[in-house]
Amino acid sequence: MLSRSEQSYMGCKAYAWDLANGVIDTRAFEGVSNIIHLAGAGIADKRWSDSRKRELIDSRVKSAELLKQYSISQNLALNAFISASGIGYYGTETTDRVFKEEDPPADEFISEICVKWESAADNFSDVCRVVKLRTGVVLSKEGGALVRLAQPIKLGIGAPVGSGNQYMPCIHIDDLCRMYLHCLENQETKGVYNAVSGESSTNRELTQAVARELKKPLWLPNVPAFAMKLAFGEMAKILLGGSRVSADKIKSSGFNFEFPTLKNALAEIYQ
Repeated sequence: MLSRSEQSYMGCKAYAWDLANGVIDTRAFEGVSNIIHLAGAGIADKRWSDSRKRELIDSRVKSAELLKQYSISQNLALNAFISASGIGYYGTETTDRVFKEEDPPADEFISEICVKWESAADNFSDVCRVVKLRTGVVLSKEGGALVRLAQPIKLGIGAPVGSGNQYMPCIHIDDLCRMYLHCLENQETKGVYNAVSGESSTNRELTQAVARELKKPLWLPNVPAFAMKLAFGEMAKILLGGSRVSADKIKSSGFNFEFPTLKNALAEIYQ
């Protein structure tokens, strides 16, 4: 495991790496035969200034490039390089279309991030099997989008945003972890897979479902789109738009979801 500083997480040793200076503690590569690449600055953590945009791309691309450099210098015999990516690859179009892995990227900044992210992962294809998981909204009580969405609901001021009709393809964090293990262990998996449950829930449906689990009313009108744009600038596009995404390919590889619906995913999280 790599971290900004040498420490331990839940009994797992974390070795330091410094992306800015291009340095990794070489002890991290001892006995390594697979790499799972999850590094990347949070997409929705800050407004998208020009410098933030560079950070969003560099934190993904340059980290993968550094891992490739060290894997060569350490003479690693890699079996697989498994990288995160995002369903932002397909853009923020909200229609009845269901996007599949073979569909082209959209012409948006969020798509540009994903294209460059995946291209950096593909640089490992000359040394090992490469898998890229285009991940949707990860449902977890420990952090991320669900915690942010639930906070105003808990305070009694929750509401859908914009039209509320934008799709928010989700995946329970346990299913996402199991999917990484599935791709790690299944030698037949290769290329791109959508890491979503396949259920097409909208922002309104997700907000209402969380409110039901928390036993909180939703009485406010939708947050207007113009207010989101004022607050978040260009980044508001990923909050106000969203596409339906297919999970058929990962299912056909033999993966089975433990939490295939929004209802049972939220029930487990808030039990």
